[in-house]
Amino acid sequence: MAFSWVTRNVFPIIPLLIVLLSITPLSSSIAPSSSHFSPSDKVTKALVDQLCSQPSIYKHFCIAWLNSDPKTFTLDLRGLVGMVIQKTESLSYKNLEMIKDLARTTNDPDLAHSYESCVTYYQLSIRSIKGADSFASSGHYREASNAAFNAFNSISTCEGLLEGKRTPPYVYPRNYMFERMCNIDDIFANLLAL
Repeated sequence: MAFSWVTRNVFPIIPLLIVLLSITPLSSSIAPSSSHFSPSDKVTKALVDQLCSQPSIYKHFCIAWLNSDPKTFTLDLRGLVGMVIQKTESLSYKNLEMIKDLARTTNDPDLAHSYESCVTYYQLSIRSIKGADSFASSGHYREASNAAFNAFNSISTCEGLLEGKRTPPYVYPRNYMFERMCNIDDIFANLLAL
């Protein structure tokens, strides 16, 4: 009895579904809207807005960061990915030095241990960001994205170690800025990997 209901009510719909699927290209209905990015796309204000509007990117930070550098609008998307990764690497070295200085100067042994662990996590993140730069330079955007994600995770671990501790007020914003930059590296490289 159940089979006869299926035969009467479902099977007549199958030809209609086939017609609909043949009319609507599968790639345009399922693929993410970002799949149209190309490494050779010229960077414009509209493209920056579109890139910075990707889910999980803090849009205001992203736009301000990219618009603040006049070099941004002289690049193609491939060059932009390289530039953001290199800027992230530059901040990672500054933050590593900041954490090393804090580890040397604190009188709190518990905090010193957390800082020393963060030094290790920053070193791991630097290694990951260098890998992301190398992968992006050779057009291996999926691997570049994964490496940037690993850098993000390393700093998230450092932040967890420092959470609730009495750190100077500039530590959290610097770590958070680095996380945002790693996230942008990850997302931008991933857009070219699609």
